[in-house]
Amino acid sequence: MFTNKKSLLALSVASAFALTGCFSDDDNNKPVPDDGGDGGDGGVVVVAPETPAALTFVVSGSVVQSNDDDEFDVIGDATIKFLESGVLSTNIVDVEGNQVQTLDVGDEGSFLVTRKSGSSTDSVTAIVSAPGFVTKAFSLDLSNEDDNDVLVAQFLLTPTDEEGLASTTTTSSDITGSTTTAEIVADASAEGSSLASATLPTGITLQDADGQPVTGAEVALNVLGTDPSSDAKGLVLPEGLNSDDSSANIAVPVSLANVTLSVDGNSVKKFAGDTLNVTLAAPADLDAGEVLSVSSLDEETGIWMPETFPVTKGTGTVSFETDHLTWFSVNKSVPVCTDGLTVNFDGDAVPAGGLSLIAYSSDGILWARVASGSTSRVVPASFLKRYGISSEATATVLMLDRDGAIWGETDGEVPVCGTVNDFTLAAPYTVVNKTLTITGSCANDSDVAVDVTNSAVRYKRDGKAVRTALKDADGNFQLTNLREGENYEVTVNFRGLPLEGSNTITLDNVNGDDLTQNFEFTCPEVTGSGGTGSTGGTGG
Repeated sequence: MFTNKKSLLALSVASAFALTGCFSDDDNNKPVPDDGGDGGDGGVVVVAPETPAALTFVVSGSVVQSNDDDEFDVIGDATIKFLESGVLSTNIVDVEGNQVQTLDVGDEGSFLVTRKSGSSTDSVTAIVSAPGFVTKAFSLDLSNEDDNDVLVAQFLLTPTDEEGLASTTTTSSDITGSTTTAEIVADASAEGSSLASATLPTGITLQDADGQPVTGAEVALNVLGTDPSSDAKGLVLPEGLNSDDSSANIAVPVSLANVTLSVDGNSVKKFAGDTLNVTLAAPADLDAGEVLSVSSLDEETGIWMPETFPVTKGTGTVSFETDHLTWFSVNKSVPVCTDGLTVNFDGDAVPAGGLSLIAYSSDGILWARVASGSTSRVVPASFLKRYGISSEATATVLMLDRDGAIWGETDGEVPVCGTVNDFTLAAPYTVVNKTLTITGSCANDSDVAVDVTNSAVRYKRDGKAVRTALKDADGNFQLTNLREGENYEVTVNFRGLPLEGSNTITLDNVNGDDLTQNFEFTCPEVTGSGGTGSTGGTGG
């Protein structure tokens, strides 16, 4: 398995998003009650409920962590906040058309969203957090250049106690009102070496984001540091550092840390009267003449901003003074990769559900989807630039399925600005695919059919990420990349149709045989002429 797998990947889904959606039905196909005239008998007629609009595109997302078995486990208590241009997005909706700005992923650790009908938004930022994990910002590309109907969004979070990270909190009562009365120091160390430290001086006034004093009895100064040579640095780096960079160079982090401060639980964001000193571990081979810069992330907006702080280089350290608190990245400037990354595959075929291409190292990390049957994947230079992959970057390259199982990897790090040839794929289990046909009928009249083909079908193994299928050209649902002999739970989202009973199907000892399942619904009853009622429209 790859180096430090459980600290592996912040799957920067960001790489592949585009969302479209439609939630209207304007064909006015509502049943019309009959008054008994024109040959009607005035009796009660059962009619099918109106069919929801067709879904043409969704984002099937999950929040996961790596485990010791080289797979991904879902994180069940994670929270996601969707931002756009620094404020809560109004363009993300669920499959019923309800606006989604923040969500809790629940026990299954997964979600299903799309883009509001008529929206032209091509990207959002997702800030993902969970207790015991490093909060991370992910850039979501909504352009959908590959014209997928279901795009996978996997947000992989890193535990705060992961190898290559160190976190510490210093609490102190040395405060009067909102002003410190003694120096307060927090030093995050691993194996006897400091990865990041922060020194809050005496006489500094603590303020909130609006510049108002934050008063209280106890100060808590927290520092999270990263080993500059570890993959963990690339894992926890919030995305978007180079999202607006139009130059021929990109910012590559040499040191990274998150510094937070609170008074009686209330966040401090700014200082008055003095500055905070921050010292970070840095590569020992930094060029003495190299000019370094600092960028900081506003975790409320998800936006990286350049700072004007001068950086002082020491022996294996860099330091600066700051008047505010957040994530800080000390960067060197490196030429952008103009060639892009091409990976040529041999061995087993990419399966029906596709795979994920990952490249990760201390230089950075990228993620891209690989379609079924592909013999190569070309990641354009613009994509590499967005995720901080420079002309000098090297990385371990892997191919993974949705559960995190490895289908192939390079022998150590390779240059990722250029071509990786002879990348061999080998299925780690027997793959089966299953066609699911779902039908619907009225519980109060089984002769009346209910159109359920515009539903969303989701399926998963216990503890693993949920996958999503939309109807195919024949109105069926393809359950792909199943592990033969494993158990799965299938859940159907009927998108508002009034179901009676359970919406789940249990698949034990799964195989590739086709399956048909009927569901019953509570259908409206109207006084009519004995017609069959309306099946609703398909939307657009």
